[in-house]
Amino acid sequence: MSTRLRIAAVLAAALTACAAAQPTAEPAAFPLDVDLQWTGTEIGGTRKHGPGEPDRYTLRFEASGRAAIRLDCNRGAARWTRDGAKFTLSPIAGTKMNCPRGSLDVVYAGDFSRVDGWRLDGAALLLTGSVDDSAMRFVPAKP
Repeated sequence: MSTRLRIAAVLAAALTACAAAQPTAEPAAFPLDVDLQWTGTEIGGTRKHGPGEPDRYTLRFEASGRAAIRLDCNRGAARWTRDGAKFTLSPIAGTKMNCPRGSLDVVYAGDFSRVDGWRLDGAALLLTGSVDDSAMRFVPAKP
């Protein structure tokens, strides 16, 4: 093997090793065991509704696959799964108290039925719906 071919082979091996050693982008961390507050839902980029008191509309994803949900004066739970950016949430099983006038408990629960994806927007979690371009926005609850 000529000196030029050896040098080319060594350089090719070094470049391959460097390319393999480059860090890959880590997927965004899904918020497990974090209390989240719903700040509103957008459809097609336009805000459709949002609560006056976000602390009455919360969500917590447990590592077990259970989601604990506060729907104003009601409590609920569902099962969740995710695969990359794909997200599914089972129908919510919850209490059926009659919340005060102006409550968004039914609207909030209904918004979950459109969700099929997720992504992070800074510190906010967006649960997204591809059919109607919807996004439920959640932020970490204040301690």
